[in-house]
Amino acid sequence: MPQSRRTFLRDGLCSAVSIALLLAGARIGLGQSQKNEIGKLPPGSPVPLEAQQDPVYFFREETFKPYVNGIFQAPNARGEMIELKLIRLEVYKATGKLTSRSKDTKAFSMTFKAAGELPPFTSIHRIRHPALGEFDLFLTKRKTDDGDLYYEAVINHLQ
Repeated sequence: MPQSRRTFLRDGLCSAVSIALLLAGARIGLGQSQKNEIGKLPPGSPVPLEAQQDPVYFFREETFKPYVNGIFQAPNARGEMIELKLIRLEVYKATGKLTSRSKDTKAFSMTFKAAGELPPFTSIHRIRHPALGEFDLFLTKRKTDDGDLYYEAVINHLQ
């Protein structure tokens, strides 16, 4: 049975449009859009102003090096200031990229020896230092067998 040129072109065009819509829908349905990659801001959207005003946004390991063995303070549950002595500053070096899409990071950790216990109902504590001012840090608690109390903070910045 012969087919006219008009019917052939119409059916071919409908097939091509149907396949294009199917592929576009599958890409969206499987979350494969290139606009929303993890860790990547959409074009034209800068880092939020709130984050840029937070001092931790600018902190690097060089910021804390002069203050190793220095005293920081944080309030306990009663509002009394607890002394935190910065005893160790450890820089993490990246060993290599896991994937071609992974971002370079600059990370370091700080270990504080605490004179008392900080409130257990929160992990984000307001830290005070005479030279660095006030800033918030996420601290995790560790207690040794000897009863010494340590808190650790990790700061990780994307390059």
